Amino acid sequence: MVAHWRGNTDKRFANNVSPLLVGAQGTRKSTFCRNLIPPELRNYYTDSIDFSRKRDAELYLNRFALINIDEFDQISPTQQGFLKHILQKPVVNVRKPYANAVLEMQRYASFIATSNQMDLLTDPSGSRRFICIEVIGVINTGPIDYNQLYAQVMHEIDNGERYWFNQQEEQIMTEHNRDFEQIPAEEQLFDRYFRIAENDDEGKWLSPAEILGKLKMPLSPGKVRMFGRILRKHSIPFKRTRFGIFYHVVERDE
Repeated sequence: MVAHWRGNTDKRFANNVSPLLVGAQGTRKSTFCRNLIPPELRNYYTDSIDFSRKRDAELYLNRFALINIDEFDQISPTQQGFLKHILQKPVVNVRKPYANAVLEMQRYASFIATSNQMDLLTDPSGSRRFICIEVIGVINTGPIDYNQLYAQVMHEIDNGERYWFNQQEEQIMTEHNRDFEQIPAEEQLFDRYFRIAENDDEGKWLSPAEILGKLKMPLSPGKVRMFGRILRKHSIPFKRTRFGIFYHVVERDE
């Protein structure tokens, strides 16, 4: 976060990994988020962002230093794509009223989020954007020595401490976040009525649409694509043909 404020990061990338505090009400999650910013910089903190107002939300990237997505689980499915876009947007491009030129403005904002619900991640491919942390007690929000805190951060940055996650660490985060994912009805039914084929002699090669049909689920292009991602997440063997992708599965009734 601090490296991002200072402009240390490559302009092709943003600080796109956000802590997500998950726990019961009254555990001081929001207070903790607000206290990360020293009182003299508190005007550059907000816990109110409306993702339905896209232009304003993008301007927040330049206006604020830390944005708390309070009640993360309230974000609608239709806003998830824009959320993913804004989390990884490295710069702010804006055209002022009555102007022709598009201005490029520096992005300062990093994100943090809170939720009272455990099953809140809906996009498995985007879960590496979050570090889900279960809050199991009341957070100590006592006095903070901000001078010491930020002096330590500056010392580590100036001495070349890595402040980004590598691919292996992102994979670990993705695995950890599985406990916080929403399990779609299609995935629950698949686990109930199908399993992965253990050898070449059993089961069938079925397309995602055929599996959904056997589960008596409604079909649509978007639903089939999403279900295909779910099957790949479970590492089910697949093969590509000129008719599409087929997965090797066994119906549990067989």
